[in-house]
Amino acid sequence: MQHFNRTALALSIAAVSAVASMPASSQALEEVVVTATKRVEGLQDVPIAISVMSGEAIEERGLSSLEDLTVYMPNIHVAEGGAGTQLFIRGIGSGINYGFEQSVGTFIDGVYYGRGRSARGKFLDIERVEVLKGPQSTLFGKNTIAGAINITTARPTDEFESFLEVGYRTELDGFGITGMVSGPFTDNLRGRLVAKKYDDDGYVENKAKGGEDGPQQDNLSVRGVLEWDATQDLNFLLKVEHNTNDVDGRQQVISLASPTATALYQGFGDPGFRAGFDYEQYDLGFEETGLFDDTESNVAQLTVEWALGEHTLRSITAYTEYEFTNELDTDYSPLRFLNRGRTEEHEQFSQELLWSSPTGGFVEFLAGAYYQTEELSNDRHTFVVFSNVPPIESQIFSNPVLAPLNLPSTSIDGDGKNQFSQDTDSWSVFTEFTWNLTDTLRLTTGIRYSEDDKDVEKVGTLDNLSGLLPDPFFAFLWGPAALNLGTEHAYEKSRSEDHTTGNVNLQWDATDDIMLYANWANGYKAGGFDEDNSLGREFDETLGRDVSTYEDEEVDSWEVGAKIILMEGRGRLNMAYFQSDYEDVQVSTFDGNAAFVVGNAAETEVEGFEADIEFAVSDALVLNAAAAWLDANYKSFKDAACNEDQFLEQIAETGSRAGCTQDLSGKPLQFAPEYTFNLGARYDTAITDSLDLGLGLDYLWSDEVVVANDLDEHLIQDSYGKWNARVSLASSDGTWMVALIGKNLGDEKTFTWGNDVPLANFGFSKTYFRHIDPPQTFELMARYNF
Repeated sequence: MQHFNRTALALSIAAVSAVASMPASSQALEEVVVTATKRVEGLQDVPIAISVMSGEAIEERGLSSLEDLTVYMPNIHVAEGGAGTQLFIRGIGSGINYGFEQSVGTFIDGVYYGRGRSARGKFLDIERVEVLKGPQSTLFGKNTIAGAINITTARPTDEFESFLEVGYRTELDGFGITGMVSGPFTDNLRGRLVAKKYDDDGYVENKAKGGEDGPQQDNLSVRGVLEWDATQDLNFLLKVEHNTNDVDGRQQVISLASPTATALYQGFGDPGFRAGFDYEQYDLGFEETGLFDDTESNVAQLTVEWALGEHTLRSITAYTEYEFTNELDTDYSPLRFLNRGRTEEHEQFSQELLWSSPTGGFVEFLAGAYYQTEELSNDRHTFVVFSNVPPIESQIFSNPVLAPLNLPSTSIDGDGKNQFSQDTDSWSVFTEFTWNLTDTLRLTTGIRYSEDDKDVEKVGTLDNLSGLLPDPFFAFLWGPAALNLGTEHAYEKSRSEDHTTGNVNLQWDATDDIMLYANWANGYKAGGFDEDNSLGREFDETLGRDVSTYEDEEVDSWEVGAKIILMEGRGRLNMAYFQSDYEDVQVSTFDGNAAFVVGNAAETEVEGFEADIEFAVSDALVLNAAAAWLDANYKSFKDAACNEDQFLEQIAETGSRAGCTQDLSGKPLQFAPEYTFNLGARYDTAITDSLDLGLGLDYLWSDEVVVANDLDEHLIQDSYGKWNARVSLASSDGTWMVALIGKNLGDEKTFTWGNDVPLANFGFSKTYFRHIDPPQTFELMARYNF
């Protein structure tokens, strides 16, 4: 496998070199414009590693979300899992806890969206998506220690335009419709209105009685934008947006099951159940109702740009809010006896001021100030319910399969409550100077000072609904956490932290077509409070520390790179080598039963190389390729929680799971495949005077990757490759277009996240679930431009 990996990477780099040596033609690539430095610049002029995809390319490939897009970008991972959407760049991201800040910041039209759930929405009228790799703390602030996702949406146009687009996806039975109208009201007032509706029936078959397949989606997004040129030098842009994203069911499958779990699945769900990972075996036998995840969000943003001579002052004022509710089947069985429901509300107000100098002089500068306040409320209930379904209770406790577990003879309905409220105030000031030392040599230095204040109130109880104590079944189920059964666990805490971060960048134009750079940057991810705190107490005697809080995480990073324009603009070749060291890494680890434990327990080191190329072979044919090598490991992680096999070994020796740890020092990080690459081709030509043909083909390959932070061998996705393709016909005048898009043409079976099933004490040891990716799908799309 290692030989194949190196060979695959070598072949992709060889393909890059071969493309670059092709003879010249009249075809030149369009310049790619980005705002990664808070200015509008060409991609080849920006001295950091960036992956970019235009709105046109997103539409051509039928990509509807960040999760769809980032598979085209090596060293980037976005997937739904656990506590929400997980964003990782170069093996670095945030663990599973609703209290964690993000390691990858998400910015839409210059506004920071601080929660991972903000990345779950469907793409709507996108102009460009930039993925900035490595720490971006100077210009983008906290919580960008791995990088930033910078999304730009379309603005109103000077001339009238509109379109209507519809699409249908096979296998998912999905239907989508998008409509847009844009244009001027007066000479200095323009508007844009766009709406998108998408529904599908999912692809995971649920064979429990009355069970619905999943994940079924129902999405609606509406955005309105007004742009007003108040004067020649003063511009106002107002954006309002509303989104709903409702999901029923899950994309999870039981990939491995213990005899006890298998008996439960067969007895109460699907008699033909067998654990496995197969597209013909999407029969979970999960409970028939109650699995949903609904999100509603609103955005209001005002951007003002004022030209003051050659200088520019920009103000971005934004208010964002969302509310989501969900219910999870946390026993992962057809039985409705252990469920977790959650309601989260989040409000955020932010204000940024940015002063930009003109460019081209000896000194250029940016100076800014940022303020953000947010309120987070999270209410969670964990239900253990037997009285609603008495036959289940009697069958469980009389089931001979469960007899070896020595379950308590009585049970009482239970409710674990957790109320978490947090107020956060953050402010920062920053500046960045660029000295044009010569016509070809530039030095950039930046610094940012930040302060964060958090106040939290938390109330938690682990109780039974009848009020009768003690409950031996609860003690059996939760173990140490049940010591506080019936006792309200409450606290109020505050924390403040301040940081000074910065960057130094040296940039040299070796020729008119070759730019070389070296960059150093540091950054931090804010500390905070454990939203879950499943252990039910602040101080854990076994661990010997406060388990209700965690400290900030910090990084130092180096990067050297080259950006090359090939053959008078026919191609672009970009390369980067990087090293990053992360200290006090925030981790959340599942204990195998019913608790997650958080803390700063690790140091990691990341090293790698990335290269990407795009080349116009002819006026009709454009090829692209990207490849990456990544060596991301724990530098030190001596007290990591055990995986399931290690827990079972300790139980066999001591009779207890308590205190089981493993040393992950030198081991790889999750979501960090060693090698990844992709290859693509686009061919567009006129086949008649009035008809254009478009063809596209992409191959996406990834090395094996572990998706669990305890590095459980049962949760490793093997290396795989996927083919996607597109064929389109369009009128030469751009009036209409029809396209057929195929994804995962080889029907590869892959998964993006997984875990061992909770309740090991209840006989679910050695039982695992996985979040499985969609199978082969085809989408028929049609668009009419008015």
